[in-house]
Amino acid sequence: MNWSNELLSVRRAGRACAASVIALAAFSSVAFAQEEISIGALYLDAQGFYGGIKKGIEAGASDENLRLLGQNSQGDASREAQFASTLISSGVDAIIMSPVSATASVPVVRQAFEAGIPVICYNTCISDEFAKQYVAALVTTDQYKLGHDVGVVAGQYFVDKGVTAPRFGILNCDVYEACVERKAGFKAAVEELVPGVIWGADQAGFEPGKSTETATTMLTGDSEIVAMFATTDNGTVGAVQGIQASGREGKVVVFGNDMSAQLAQYLINSPDTLIATNGQQPQEMGRDSIKVALAAVRGETIENYLTTVPTELFLSANPDQVKAWLEAHADGIP
Repeated sequence: MNWSNELLSVRRAGRACAASVIALAAFSSVAFAQEEISIGALYLDAQGFYGGIKKGIEAGASDENLRLLGQNSQGDASREAQFASTLISSGVDAIIMSPVSATASVPVVRQAFEAGIPVICYNTCISDEFAKQYVAALVTTDQYKLGHDVGVVAGQYFVDKGVTAPRFGILNCDVYEACVERKAGFKAAVEELVPGVIWGADQAGFEPGKSTETATTMLTGDSEIVAMFATTDNGTVGAVQGIQASGREGKVVVFGNDMSAQLAQYLINSPDTLIATNGQQPQEMGRDSIKVALAAVRGETIENYLTTVPTELFLSANPDQVKAWLEAHADGIP
């Protein structure tokens, strides 16, 4: 599907009641040049990784002199639907969002598409079947690689230790397709290097506080676990705190995803516990989302549906790199 042409036809159907297509196109060119462009942004959260997304979107909008209308759905599908409907009714020119659900968020995205409003997904999106129909572009990380790269570090860690059958506990965020891909990449990398790896408990653990409780319970109940993998920043924090709470320091190590000021401190101050985490670049993701949204609003052809933002692997064995990251993120926002 040529998404730009499809969206343009939707717009024309609703707006070209008394003007020719050529006249509308000419008017639109003048309008875009003279009128303020408004972008609606829906955030899954406003802290940690999503705090970085928010900062990047706000900076990108400011650079382009755009009017930004942001709302935090807090991971709630009903709030997302309510906020999205408000944005659509207000006539924003584009919507940037990380859908709460690959399936439950489809009606909201479809509603925006039918109103002639391009939707740009960041980080996660609705299911591929519907994204191809209703979404203009996706700006994200290579989620499989995000897990795979830190999985290589984990596998090599145990190869170097001479451990042939390490038992892992996992804190997942499998409600999101991106997290499923991260976990698949991690497991594939570890299994390639350590074929005898044993996968123990695999439970949801991506919310602040709850991830610590889950990790503590997991480690208390299974004394054979020698390593934890977490697919998010909150999960990685929870894994480290769970090790501390269960008295397993020096016996269990952590490999994680995402980067935050708190994780940076663990890499520096608890280097024998948090071995590595693979960080995304949420601020860059936010800025790129604005660029793609603006291109869609202007009717420019979006040649690549997928924009991939690079990752950066952080190791406790390289504290200088971690300290440099902290200096570059003095406000604590990743």
